[in-house]
Amino acid sequence: MNASNYMRVMTYSIRHGKGMDGKTSLSRIAGEIAKAHPDLVALQGVDRFLPRSGFQDQLKRLAQLLGMHACFSPSVNLFIVQYGNAILSRYPIISKKIQYIGGSKERRSILTAKLQINENTITVVNTHLGVHTKERIKQLPVLWDALDKLEQPAILAGDFNMKMDDPFMKRLNSRWQKITLLNKQPTMDNGGEIDHIFVNMPTEQASARVHPSDASDHYPVIAELRWRQ
Repeated sequence: MNASNYMRVMTYSIRHGKGMDGKTSLSRIAGEIAKAHPDLVALQGVDRFLPRSGFQDQLKRLAQLLGMHACFSPSVNLFIVQYGNAILSRYPIISKKIQYIGGSKERRSILTAKLQINENTITVVNTHLGVHTKERIKQLPVLWDALDKLEQPAILAGDFNMKMDDPFMKRLNSRWQKITLLNKQPTMDNGGEIDHIFVNMPTEQASARVHPSDASDHYPVIAELRWRQ
C-alpha cells in the first residue's frame, strides 16, 4: 500500500467536550480519537480559553495528548476567547486558510489546510454550517465557491447540519463523492446523519463508519480512503 495515497479520516463535532452526561471531559474526546488511529481529524466545536471548558486551549491539549500537528479557525473570536473548527494531522500542515461565512447567532467558518504526505500534498476542508436553513442559504454559496477552486486531491469534512436528502446537499454531488456509511445510523444523538466526509478525486477504496460514543452529542465518523495518484 502506498502511504501517500491512503488515509484514515475522522470528522467529529465535539461540543467542547461536553458529553451526554453533561460533564465536559477533553480526555474522553482524546480517547475516542486515539482508539480510531486516524491520520486526519476534522474537529468542530473546539474551545480556547472559555470558562465552560476550564479555560483550556483545547486544540493545543489534544495535539499534545495525541502527538499530532494542528491548526485552528476561530469562528467566534472575542479577544483570547475563541471557539471554532480545527484540524489534527499526523502529517505536517504546510499552509492554512480561514474564510468566515457568517451566521445569525454564531459566526461560522471554513478552515482549509494543505498537508504534506511524503512527496505529495492533499488539501483538507473543514466546516461547521449553521443550524437554521436561513443561515445555510447564505453560507453554502461561499462554501461552493471555495470548493470549486480546489484541485485534486482534496477532502471535505464537517458538521453540515443537513442530511444528504436536503436539496442544498445535491450541489456537492456533481463534483464531490460522499463517503458512504457502512453502518447506516445517525451521526448525532437523537438526530440524523448530518456529519459527512467527501472527496473530489477517484478512489480505489472509500468507506466510512459511525462510532457511537457518549463523549459528545455527535458521534465520530471515520472513513478509510485510498485514491488514485
